[in-house]
Amino acid sequence: MDSRVSRPALSPHDLVELLNWELAAYEQCHGSHFTSIRPMADPDDSGCNWRDARLQTDHQLDGVERGIVRRVIEQTRHEFNVGS
Repeated sequence: MDSRVSRPALSPHDLVELLNWELAAYEQCHGSHFTSIRPMADPDDSGCNWRDARLQTDHQLDGVERGIVRRVIEQTRHEFNVGS
């Protein structure tokens, strides 16, 4: 059974903007922002074609912040692919 889901594709720039918009909803992550997407050569079993995003921050992230960053990435990976 193919578990791949068709996702709309966003340009790398637009995907980073979306990730940053989502991250901005969390006051704990103030001072952090995504800078780029790490694409994959082939989509994974779910059909997603990017692995994660690089994060730049002005402080060391604590456990809560790391959890938020992971959640934002995972949620966005379920909804969007990266296109050209």
